[in-house]
Amino acid sequence: MNVSRRQFLIIGGAALAAMAVPLPVSARKDTVVPVLMYHDVSNHFHDPFTISPALFAAHMEWLHAAGYRAVTVGEALAGRGATAGKMVVITFDDGYASFLDYVHPLLLQYGFSAAISVIGSHVGTWLERDGRRPMLSWDEYRYLAARRVEVGCHAYHLHAIERLRHASADELAEDLELFQKTMAREMGRRATLLAWPYGIYTSERVQIARQAGFVHILTSNEGYVDDGTDPGAIPRLNIDNRLDLVSFSNYLRGE
Repeated sequence: MNVSRRQFLIIGGAALAAMAVPLPVSARKDTVVPVLMYHDVSNHFHDPFTISPALFAAHMEWLHAAGYRAVTVGEALAGRGATAGKMVVITFDDGYASFLDYVHPLLLQYGFSAAISVIGSHVGTWLERDGRRPMLSWDEYRYLAARRVEVGCHAYHLHAIERLRHASADELAEDLELFQKTMAREMGRRATLLAWPYGIYTSERVQIARQAGFVHILTSNEGYVDDGTDPGAIPRLNIDNRLDLVSFSNYLRGE
């Protein structure tokens, strides 16, 4: 039997998922929504920002088998609380081209939504992070946006950690507005989703982001979406290769 690379990864993910039987979500955790933070999917890089294709496929198969629905950030905020059920939000930061190779086919297969927060200045180019990593283009974002993938902002120029940390209020406002203008030109609309690079933000920066039109703002703070979650400071769970399926399922349940 001839098996494609994509089929092999899905089969491998299903096999791994079968070894971690989904456990019932506790009543307490049934009222919250985990927001998962991924970055790159690759066999070539081994760092805290990368997960292997096989393990990512296993995570998606586990979510599907456990009865989770992958929804948008807005849907998660609207459905939090007693009626949350098994909702999860899948987010990706930076905008690596690996999303089209390894992520999107699985989203389509399982009927999952996802969100990508984009580095505006790197669209269609490369990001140097332990090697040269190709990034998605605006044409690819337009394709994904038509298929249940929300495109948001991660920064335009202010993705370098030191530059972001020392940016003034005016510099941040200019950077976010440049992203919004580019987004409007390329996607036909301004973004409402923002993910802070490296989790660096202050209450003042949140207000600047809101003035730029961002409604849902993702942080790197660990936690879950619940009744008390501020849409301007949404916590996430950082997901990478350290999480096998047992650890992954426990992490989602807060165990």
